[in-house]
Amino acid sequence: MSFDRILQGLTATSPRPHSPQFHVERDRWGWRIFDDDAAIAHFMNRGGFCFDIWKFSPFEAEEMAHTEPPTDVYDLHTVHNTVINFPYYTARDVVGDGETQFERMQQRWITDAGPELHLRIAGEFAEGQRLQYDCRFIYDPAWARYRFFLEANFWKVESCGAEPINMMLAGALEDTAEKRRWTHSIWADPHGKLKRLVHSNALFTATDYGDDCGRWRTKNAPLRGAWIAYAAHPTFNPCMLVHEANVPVHFATCSQLFDEHLIWQNAGLDELDENLFHFVMKTEFVNLPADLAQRFLDEAADPPQPKRWRKETIALPFRVGEVNSFEETLDPWLPEDCPVLALDNRDEWSDSEAHSGSHSVRLVGQSFHSWQRRFPSGAVCMVEPESCYRLSGWIKTRAVERFARLELFTYEYTYPNIIDFARSIHVAGDSDWTRVEVELATGSEAYIMPQLALYGEGAAWFDDVKLDKV
Repeated sequence: MSFDRILQGLTATSPRPHSPQFHVERDRWGWRIFDDDAAIAHFMNRGGFCFDIWKFSPFEAEEMAHTEPPTDVYDLHTVHNTVINFPYYTARDVVGDGETQFERMQQRWITDAGPELHLRIAGEFAEGQRLQYDCRFIYDPAWARYRFFLEANFWKVESCGAEPINMMLAGALEDTAEKRRWTHSIWADPHGKLKRLVHSNALFTATDYGDDCGRWRTKNAPLRGAWIAYAAHPTFNPCMLVHEANVPVHFATCSQLFDEHLIWQNAGLDELDENLFHFVMKTEFVNLPADLAQRFLDEAADPPQPKRWRKETIALPFRVGEVNSFEETLDPWLPEDCPVLALDNRDEWSDSEAHSGSHSVRLVGQSFHSWQRRFPSGAVCMVEPESCYRLSGWIKTRAVERFARLELFTYEYTYPNIIDFARSIHVAGDSDWTRVEVELATGSEAYIMPQLALYGEGAAWFDDVKLDKV
Protein backbone atom coordinates (compact mmCIF):
# COMPACT_ATOMS: atom_id res chain seq x y z
CA MET A 1 0.00 0.00 0.00
CA SER A 2 1.45 3.36 -1.02
CA PHE A 3 0.46 5.02 2.27
CA ASP A 4 2.58 2.50 4.18
CA ARG A 5 5.43 3.04 1.73
CA ILE A 6 5.30 6.75 2.54
CA LEU A 7 5.43 6.15 6.29
CA GLN A 8 8.34 3.75 5.83
CA GLY A 9 10.14 6.23 3.59
CA LEU A 10 9.79 8.97 6.22
CA THR A 11 11.18 6.79 9.02
CA ALA A 12 14.86 7.39 9.75
CA THR A 13 17.33 4.52 9.52
CA SER A 14 17.91 4.97 13.25
CA PRO A 15 16.28 7.27 15.84
CA ARG A 16 17.87 10.69 16.14
CA PRO A 17 17.26 12.52 19.41
CA HIS A 18 16.58 16.25 19.42
CA SER A 19 15.08 18.45 22.14
CA PRO A 20 13.06 21.10 20.32
CA GLN A 21 12.66 24.52 21.89
CA PHE A 22 9.58 25.67 20.02
CA HIS A 23 8.26 29.19 20.48
CA VAL A 24 6.31 31.77 18.49
CA GLU A 25 6.85 35.47 17.84
CA ARG A 26 4.20 37.95 16.69
CA ASP A 27 4.71 39.87 13.44
CA ARG A 28 2.58 41.94 11.06
CA TRP A 29 1.18 38.85 9.32
CA GLY A 30 0.58 36.57 12.30
CA TRP A 31 3.20 34.48 14.10
CA ARG A 32 6.61 33.17 13.12
CA ILE A 33 7.39 29.73 14.51
CA PHE A 34 10.86 28.87 15.80
CA ASP A 35 12.83 25.93 17.08
CA ASP A 36 15.38 27.67 19.29
CA ASP A 37 16.67 30.46 17.00
CA ALA A 38 15.79 28.77 13.68
CA ALA A 39 12.56 29.91 11.98
CA ILE A 40 10.74 26.88 10.59
CA ALA A 41 7.27 28.16 9.64
CA HIS A 42 4.91 31.11 9.59
CA PHE A 43 1.23 31.27 10.51
CA MET A 44 -0.68 34.04 8.70
CA ASN A 45 -4.05 35.36 9.87
CA ARG A 46 -4.67 38.46 7.76
CA GLY A 47 -8.14 37.87 6.29
CA GLY A 48 -7.69 34.08 6.40
CA PHE A 49 -5.62 31.35 8.00
CA CYS A 50 -2.68 29.52 6.47
CA PHE A 51 0.80 28.15 7.15
CA ASP A 52 4.02 28.76 5.27
CA ILE A 53 6.25 25.80 6.23
CA TRP A 54 9.83 25.61 5.00
CA LYS A 55 11.87 23.52 7.43
CA PHE A 56 11.10 19.83 7.94
CA SER A 57 14.06 18.69 10.03
CA PRO A 58 16.56 20.37 12.36
CA PHE A 59 19.26 18.42 10.50
CA GLU A 60 18.34 19.45 6.95
CA ALA A 61 18.44 22.68 4.98
CA GLU A 62 15.43 24.94 4.58
CA GLU A 63 13.16 24.44 1.58
CA MET A 64 12.56 27.90 0.15
CA ALA A 65 11.21 28.91 -3.20
CA HIS A 66 11.61 32.58 -2.29
CA THR A 67 14.12 33.85 0.25
CA GLU A 68 13.10 37.50 0.19
CA PRO A 69 10.85 38.76 2.99
CA PRO A 70 7.21 39.46 2.10
CA THR A 71 6.27 42.79 0.58
CA ASP A 72 2.95 44.53 1.13
CA VAL A 73 1.32 41.61 -0.68
CA TYR A 74 1.62 38.10 0.75
CA ASP A 75 0.89 35.53 -1.95
CA LEU A 76 2.48 32.62 -3.82
CA HIS A 77 5.09 34.99 -5.25
CA THR A 78 6.32 36.16 -1.87
CA VAL A 79 5.80 33.29 0.59
CA HIS A 80 8.93 31.33 1.36
CA ASN A 81 7.52 27.95 0.46
CA THR A 82 3.93 26.87 1.15
CA VAL A 83 0.40 28.09 1.72
CA ILE A 84 -1.45 25.42 3.64
CA ASN A 85 -4.77 27.20 3.61
CA PHE A 86 -7.85 26.61 5.79
CA PRO A 87 -10.93 27.52 3.69
CA TYR A 88 -13.36 27.39 6.63
CA TYR A 89 -15.73 29.61 4.63
CA THR A 90 -16.63 26.68 2.34
CA ALA A 91 -18.84 25.26 5.12
CA ARG A 92 -22.41 25.97 4.08
CA ASP A 93 -25.33 26.92 6.30
CA VAL A 94 -23.00 28.78 8.67
CA VAL A 95 -24.31 32.21 9.60
CA GLY A 96 -23.40 34.93 12.05
CA ASP A 97 -25.25 37.79 13.70
CA GLY A 98 -24.06 40.48 11.33
CA GLU A 99 -20.44 39.37 11.65
CA THR A 100 -18.40 37.68 8.96
CA GLN A 101 -17.19 34.12 9.39
CA PHE A 102 -13.64 35.43 9.73
CA GLU A 103 -14.64 37.73 12.60
CA ARG A 104 -16.18 34.76 14.40
CA MET A 105 -13.06 32.60 14.03
CA GLN A 106 -10.75 33.03 17.03
CA GLN A 107 -7.13 31.89 17.29
CA ARG A 108 -5.50 30.73 20.50
CA TRP A 109 -2.16 29.12 21.22
CA ILE A 110 -3.00 26.38 23.70
CA THR A 111 0.74 25.66 23.89
CA ASP A 112 3.04 28.33 22.48
CA ALA A 113 6.43 27.14 23.74
CA GLY A 114 8.26 23.95 24.64
CA PRO A 115 8.55 20.53 22.96
CA GLU A 116 5.13 20.85 21.28
CA LEU A 117 3.06 23.67 19.79
CA HIS A 118 -0.73 23.61 19.65
CA LEU A 119 -2.77 26.29 17.88
CA ARG A 120 -6.57 26.19 17.87
CA ILE A 121 -8.69 28.20 15.43
CA ALA A 122 -12.40 27.95 16.22
CA GLY A 123 -15.67 29.73 15.67
CA GLU A 124 -19.17 29.41 17.13
CA PHE A 125 -22.07 30.50 14.97
CA ALA A 126 -25.67 31.60 15.41
CA GLU A 127 -27.39 28.24 15.04
CA GLY A 128 -24.91 26.19 17.05
CA GLN A 129 -22.51 25.43 14.21
CA ARG A 130 -18.86 25.12 15.19
CA LEU A 131 -15.77 25.10 12.99
CA GLN A 132 -12.48 24.12 14.61
CA TYR A 133 -8.90 23.54 13.47
CA ASP A 134 -6.21 22.08 15.72
CA CYS A 135 -2.62 22.48 14.53
CA ARG A 136 0.08 20.56 16.40
CA PHE A 137 3.82 20.64 15.75
CA ILE A 138 6.23 18.15 17.33
CA TYR A 139 9.62 16.61 16.68
CA ASP A 140 9.67 12.84 16.09
CA PRO A 141 13.05 11.14 16.73
CA ALA A 142 11.91 8.03 14.82
CA TRP A 143 11.55 10.20 11.74
CA ALA A 144 14.31 12.68 12.63
CA ARG A 145 11.81 15.26 11.38
CA TYR A 146 9.32 17.81 12.55
CA ARG A 147 5.74 16.66 12.19
CA PHE A 148 2.93 19.03 11.26
CA PHE A 149 -0.54 17.72 12.19
CA LEU A 150 -3.60 19.63 10.97
CA GLU A 151 -7.03 18.49 12.14
CA ALA A 152 -10.40 19.91 11.06
CA ASN A 153 -13.74 19.39 12.83
CA PHE A 154 -16.95 20.95 11.51
CA TRP A 155 -20.09 20.44 13.64
CA LYS A 156 -23.74 21.01 12.71
CA VAL A 157 -23.18 21.89 9.07
CA GLU A 158 -24.94 20.75 5.92
CA SER A 159 -24.40 17.22 4.65
CA CYS A 160 -22.75 18.41 1.43
CA GLY A 161 -19.37 18.77 3.12
CA ALA A 162 -16.75 21.44 2.65
CA GLU A 163 -13.11 22.00 1.78
CA PRO A 164 -11.25 22.17 5.09
CA ILE A 165 -7.70 22.26 3.70
CA ASN A 166 -6.06 23.53 0.52
CA MET A 167 -2.42 22.76 -0.32
CA MET A 168 -0.79 25.55 -2.33
CA LEU A 169 2.91 25.67 -3.12
CA ALA A 170 5.22 28.40 -4.35
CA GLY A 171 6.95 27.04 -7.41
CA ALA A 172 3.97 25.06 -8.72
CA LEU A 173 2.87 28.18 -10.54
CA GLU A 174 5.74 29.69 -12.50
CA ASP A 175 6.20 31.12 -15.96
CA THR A 176 9.57 29.52 -16.74
CA ALA A 177 10.71 25.90 -16.52
CA GLU A 178 13.79 26.66 -14.43
CA LYS A 179 11.66 28.17 -11.63
CA ARG A 180 9.04 25.46 -11.58
CA ARG A 181 9.46 22.67 -9.04
CA TRP A 182 6.93 19.98 -10.04
CA THR A 183 5.22 18.66 -13.16
CA HIS A 184 2.46 16.45 -11.69
CA SER A 185 0.08 15.80 -8.85
CA ILE A 186 0.25 12.16 -7.70
CA TRP A 187 -2.10 10.13 -5.49
CA ALA A 188 -3.57 6.66 -4.90
CA ASP A 189 -7.11 5.98 -6.13
CA PRO A 190 -9.76 4.04 -4.11
CA HIS A 191 -8.27 0.75 -5.39
CA GLY A 192 -4.78 1.74 -4.27
CA LYS A 193 -3.53 2.32 -7.81
CA LEU A 194 -1.08 5.17 -8.32
CA LYS A 195 -2.34 7.97 -10.55
CA ARG A 196 -0.88 11.23 -11.80
CA LEU A 197 -2.22 14.40 -13.40
CA VAL A 198 0.06 16.66 -15.40
CA HIS A 199 0.28 20.33 -14.44
CA SER A 200 -0.63 21.67 -17.86
CA ASN A 201 -2.13 25.09 -18.38
CA ALA A 202 -3.32 23.99 -21.82
CA LEU A 203 -5.08 20.93 -20.37
CA PHE A 204 -6.84 23.01 -17.71
CA THR A 205 -7.79 25.97 -19.90
CA ALA A 206 -8.51 24.50 -23.33
CA THR A 207 -10.04 21.02 -22.82
CA ASP A 208 -12.77 19.30 -20.82
CA TYR A 209 -10.36 19.11 -17.88
CA GLY A 210 -10.96 22.82 -17.47
CA ASP A 211 -14.75 22.65 -17.14
CA ASP A 212 -16.28 25.06 -14.65
CA CYS A 213 -17.35 22.30 -12.24
CA GLY A 214 -13.88 20.77 -12.10
CA ARG A 215 -15.31 17.28 -12.56
CA TRP A 216 -12.44 16.05 -14.70
CA ARG A 217 -9.86 17.30 -12.19
CA THR A 218 -11.50 15.65 -9.15
CA LYS A 219 -9.97 12.46 -7.73
CA ASN A 220 -11.63 10.08 -5.27
CA ALA A 221 -9.44 9.02 -2.36
CA PRO A 222 -9.35 5.68 -0.51
CA LEU A 223 -11.36 5.43 2.70
CA ARG A 224 -8.09 4.62 4.49
CA GLY A 225 -4.60 5.72 3.58
CA ALA A 226 -5.49 8.73 1.42
CA TRP A 227 -2.74 11.09 0.30
CA ILE A 228 -1.98 13.69 -2.37
CA ALA A 229 1.46 15.00 -3.37
CA TYR A 230 3.43 16.97 -5.95
CA ALA A 231 6.31 15.36 -7.86
CA ALA A 232 9.14 15.32 -8.47
CA HIS A 233 11.79 17.67 -7.04
CA PRO A 234 15.30 16.77 -5.81
CA THR A 235 14.67 17.92 -2.22
CA PHE A 236 11.05 19.01 -1.69
CA ASN A 237 7.91 17.06 -2.64
CA PRO A 238 4.95 18.30 -0.57
CA CYS A 239 2.45 15.68 0.48
CA MET A 240 -0.73 15.75 2.53
CA LEU A 241 -1.50 12.54 4.42
CA VAL A 242 -5.09 11.92 5.53
CA HIS A 243 -4.74 9.83 8.68
CA GLU A 244 -8.45 9.80 9.41
CA ALA A 245 -11.72 11.06 7.95
CA ASN A 246 -15.25 10.10 8.95
CA VAL A 247 -16.60 11.00 5.50
CA PRO A 248 -15.15 9.98 2.10
CA VAL A 249 -12.66 12.49 0.71
CA HIS A 250 -11.81 13.64 -2.76
CA PHE A 251 -9.04 15.85 -4.13
CA ALA A 252 -9.47 18.53 -6.78
CA THR A 253 -6.67 20.15 -8.76
CA CYS A 254 -7.09 23.89 -9.27
CA SER A 255 -7.20 24.89 -12.93
CA GLN A 256 -5.45 28.19 -12.23
CA LEU A 257 -2.85 27.55 -9.53
CA PHE A 258 -2.42 23.73 -9.51
CA ASP A 259 -3.17 23.71 -5.78
CA GLU A 260 -4.85 20.63 -4.35
CA HIS A 261 -8.17 20.97 -2.53
CA LEU A 262 -8.97 18.36 0.15
CA ILE A 263 -12.76 18.08 0.19
CA TRP A 264 -15.28 16.04 2.16
CA GLN A 265 -17.92 14.19 0.18
CA ASN A 266 -21.55 14.13 1.34
CA ALA A 267 -22.05 12.92 4.89
CA GLY A 268 -24.43 10.07 5.71
CA LEU A 269 -26.69 9.32 8.64
CA ASP A 270 -23.76 7.87 10.62
CA GLU A 271 -22.38 11.40 10.92
CA LEU A 272 -25.62 12.93 12.21
CA ASP A 273 -25.10 15.12 15.28
CA GLU A 274 -28.26 16.67 16.73
CA ASN A 275 -30.00 16.47 13.34
CA LEU A 276 -27.03 18.02 11.54
CA PHE A 277 -23.62 16.68 10.59
CA HIS A 278 -20.15 16.36 12.08
CA PHE A 279 -17.19 16.21 9.68
CA VAL A 280 -13.68 15.13 10.74
CA MET A 281 -10.40 15.21 8.82
CA LYS A 282 -7.02 14.51 10.46
CA THR A 283 -4.10 15.27 8.18
CA GLU A 284 -0.34 15.67 8.25
CA PHE A 285 1.84 17.76 5.96
CA VAL A 286 5.12 16.04 5.04
CA ASN A 287 8.02 16.30 2.64
CA LEU A 288 7.91 13.12 0.56
CA PRO A 289 11.43 11.67 0.06
CA ALA A 290 12.67 12.52 -3.42
CA ASP A 291 13.46 8.95 -4.48
CA LEU A 292 10.00 7.77 -3.39
CA ALA A 293 8.29 10.69 -5.13
CA GLN A 294 10.12 9.85 -8.36
CA ARG A 295 9.23 6.14 -8.08
CA PHE A 296 5.57 6.99 -7.50
CA LEU A 297 5.62 9.34 -10.48
CA ASP A 298 7.17 6.67 -12.71
CA GLU A 299 4.71 3.99 -11.53
CA ALA A 300 1.61 6.20 -11.78
CA ALA A 301 -0.87 6.05 -14.65
CA ASP A 302 -2.05 9.07 -16.62
CA PRO A 303 -5.79 9.82 -16.80
CA PRO A 304 -7.81 8.72 -19.83
CA GLN A 305 -7.23 10.60 -23.06
CA PRO A 306 -10.57 10.86 -24.87
CA LYS A 307 -10.77 10.19 -28.59
CA ARG A 308 -12.10 13.70 -28.94
CA TRP A 309 -12.86 16.58 -26.61
CA ARG A 310 -16.42 17.69 -26.09
CA LYS A 311 -15.05 21.17 -25.60
CA GLU A 312 -11.71 22.10 -27.12
CA THR A 313 -10.31 25.57 -27.61
CA ILE A 314 -7.07 26.77 -29.15
CA ALA A 315 -4.23 27.00 -26.60
CA LEU A 316 -1.42 29.36 -27.62
CA PRO A 317 1.68 29.94 -25.47
CA PHE A 318 2.29 33.42 -24.10
CA ARG A 319 5.90 33.65 -22.93
CA VAL A 320 7.10 36.60 -20.88
CA GLY A 321 10.18 38.32 -22.29
CA GLU A 322 9.70 36.85 -25.77
CA VAL A 323 7.93 37.96 -28.94
CA ASN A 324 4.74 35.91 -29.18
CA SER A 325 3.90 35.34 -32.84
CA PHE A 326 1.13 32.80 -32.15
CA GLU A 327 2.49 30.25 -34.61
CA GLU A 328 2.04 27.08 -32.53
CA THR A 329 -0.52 25.43 -30.30
CA LEU A 330 0.35 23.55 -27.11
CA ASP A 331 0.10 19.83 -26.39
CA PRO A 332 -2.25 19.63 -23.37
CA TRP A 333 -0.59 16.43 -22.11
CA LEU A 334 2.83 18.00 -21.60
CA PRO A 335 3.80 20.16 -18.60
CA GLU A 336 3.61 23.78 -19.68
CA ASP A 337 5.39 26.54 -17.82
CA CYS A 338 4.09 29.62 -19.58
CA PRO A 339 0.66 31.25 -19.43
CA VAL A 340 -1.83 30.19 -22.09
CA LEU A 341 -3.90 32.32 -24.43
CA ALA A 342 -7.08 30.24 -24.86
CA LEU A 343 -9.13 31.10 -27.96
CA ASP A 344 -12.79 30.16 -28.17
CA ASN A 345 -12.71 28.86 -31.72
CA ARG A 346 -10.36 28.20 -34.61
CA ASP A 347 -11.49 31.36 -36.42
CA GLU A 348 -9.74 33.42 -33.73
CA TRP A 349 -6.44 31.78 -34.66
CA SER A 350 -6.19 33.48 -38.02
CA ASP A 351 -4.09 32.13 -40.89
CA SER A 352 -5.18 34.84 -43.33
CA GLU A 353 -3.44 37.82 -41.71
CA ALA A 354 -0.07 38.00 -39.95
CA HIS A 355 2.54 40.63 -39.19
CA SER A 356 5.16 37.87 -39.19
CA GLY A 357 4.91 34.16 -39.83
CA SER A 358 1.52 32.84 -40.88
CA HIS A 359 -0.79 33.32 -37.88
CA SER A 360 -2.24 36.01 -35.63
CA VAL A 361 -5.04 36.38 -33.09
CA ARG A 362 -8.30 37.69 -34.57
CA LEU A 363 -11.12 39.28 -32.58
CA VAL A 364 -14.50 40.21 -34.07
CA GLY A 365 -17.13 42.53 -32.60
CA GLN A 366 -20.75 42.30 -33.71
CA SER A 367 -22.19 45.51 -32.26
CA PHE A 368 -21.26 48.99 -31.05
CA HIS A 369 -21.29 47.92 -27.39
CA SER A 370 -19.53 44.58 -27.81
CA TRP A 371 -16.29 44.04 -25.90
CA GLN A 372 -13.90 41.30 -26.96
CA ARG A 373 -10.79 40.60 -24.89
CA ARG A 374 -8.27 37.79 -24.55
CA PHE A 375 -5.65 37.45 -21.84
CA PRO A 376 -3.23 34.69 -20.79
CA SER A 377 -4.49 32.37 -18.07
CA GLY A 378 -3.22 29.32 -16.26
CA ALA A 379 0.24 30.20 -14.96
CA VAL A 380 0.04 33.93 -14.48
CA CYS A 381 2.56 36.49 -15.72
CA MET A 382 4.75 36.96 -12.66
CA VAL A 383 6.68 40.20 -12.43
CA GLU A 384 8.99 41.98 -10.04
CA PRO A 385 7.35 44.40 -7.59
CA GLU A 386 8.39 48.05 -7.77
CA SER A 387 9.28 47.70 -11.45
CA CYS A 388 7.96 48.87 -14.81
CA TYR A 389 6.78 46.57 -17.60
CA ARG A 390 6.02 47.21 -21.25
CA LEU A 391 3.48 45.41 -23.43
CA SER A 392 4.07 45.96 -27.14
CA GLY A 393 2.67 44.48 -30.31
CA TRP A 394 1.13 45.01 -33.73
CA ILE A 395 -2.56 45.56 -34.49
CA LYS A 396 -4.42 45.56 -37.81
CA THR A 397 -8.08 46.57 -38.07
CA ARG A 398 -10.90 46.32 -40.58
CA ALA A 399 -14.10 48.36 -40.26
CA VAL A 400 -13.56 48.85 -36.52
CA GLU A 401 -16.22 51.32 -35.44
CA ARG A 402 -14.65 52.13 -32.08
CA PHE A 403 -11.10 50.85 -31.35
CA ALA A 404 -8.66 48.02 -30.68
CA ARG A 405 -5.78 48.32 -28.21
CA LEU A 406 -3.41 46.58 -25.80
CA GLU A 407 -4.06 46.79 -22.06
CA LEU A 408 -2.05 46.04 -18.91
CA PHE A 409 -3.39 45.32 -15.42
CA THR A 410 -1.70 44.62 -12.11
CA TYR A 411 -3.63 42.45 -9.68
CA GLU A 412 -3.45 40.50 -6.44
CA TYR A 413 -3.59 36.70 -6.41
CA THR A 414 -6.54 36.18 -8.79
CA TYR A 415 -7.72 37.94 -11.92
CA PRO A 416 -10.70 39.90 -10.49
CA ASN A 417 -8.52 41.74 -7.95
CA ILE A 418 -7.42 44.52 -10.30
CA ILE A 419 -5.15 47.11 -8.68
CA ASP A 420 -3.94 49.32 -11.53
CA PHE A 421 -4.47 49.70 -15.27
CA ALA A 422 -2.91 51.27 -18.38
CA ARG A 423 -3.77 51.18 -22.10
CA SER A 424 -2.10 51.78 -25.44
CA ILE A 425 -3.18 54.19 -28.15
CA HIS A 426 -6.26 53.19 -30.14
CA VAL A 427 -6.25 51.61 -33.58
CA ALA A 428 -9.54 52.01 -35.47
CA GLY A 429 -11.25 51.99 -38.86
CA ASP A 430 -9.29 50.27 -41.64
CA SER A 431 -5.68 50.34 -40.48
CA ASP A 432 -2.66 48.41 -41.67
CA TRP A 433 -0.31 46.84 -39.13
CA THR A 434 0.37 49.45 -36.45
CA ARG A 435 2.83 49.07 -33.59
CA VAL A 436 1.49 50.06 -30.16
CA GLU A 437 2.81 49.78 -26.64
CA VAL A 438 1.80 50.48 -23.07
CA GLU A 439 3.83 50.67 -19.84
CA LEU A 440 2.69 50.08 -16.28
CA ALA A 441 4.46 50.28 -12.90
CA THR A 442 3.84 47.19 -10.80
CA GLY A 443 3.98 48.87 -7.38
CA SER A 444 3.90 46.17 -4.72
CA GLU A 445 2.05 43.69 -6.94
CA ALA A 446 3.59 40.47 -8.21
CA TYR A 447 1.24 39.68 -11.09
CA ILE A 448 0.42 41.45 -14.31
CA MET A 449 -2.23 40.74 -16.94
CA PRO A 450 -1.61 41.63 -20.60
CA GLN A 451 -4.79 41.89 -22.62
CA LEU A 452 -5.77 42.08 -26.30
CA ALA A 453 -8.96 44.13 -26.59
CA LEU A 454 -11.48 45.13 -29.24
CA TYR A 455 -14.34 47.50 -28.47
CA GLY A 456 -17.27 47.79 -30.86
CA GLU A 457 -18.07 46.36 -34.25
CA GLY A 458 -15.37 45.23 -36.68
CA ALA A 459 -12.35 42.92 -36.79
CA ALA A 460 -8.86 43.29 -35.31
CA TRP A 461 -5.73 41.16 -35.62
CA PHE A 462 -2.95 41.04 -33.02
CA ASP A 463 0.56 39.71 -33.62
CA ASP A 464 4.16 39.78 -32.33
CA VAL A 465 3.08 40.71 -28.82
CA LYS A 466 5.77 41.01 -26.14
CA LEU A 467 5.69 41.64 -22.39
CA ASP A 468 9.04 42.59 -20.88
CA LYS A 469 10.61 44.57 -18.09
CA VAL A 470 11.63 48.11 -18.98
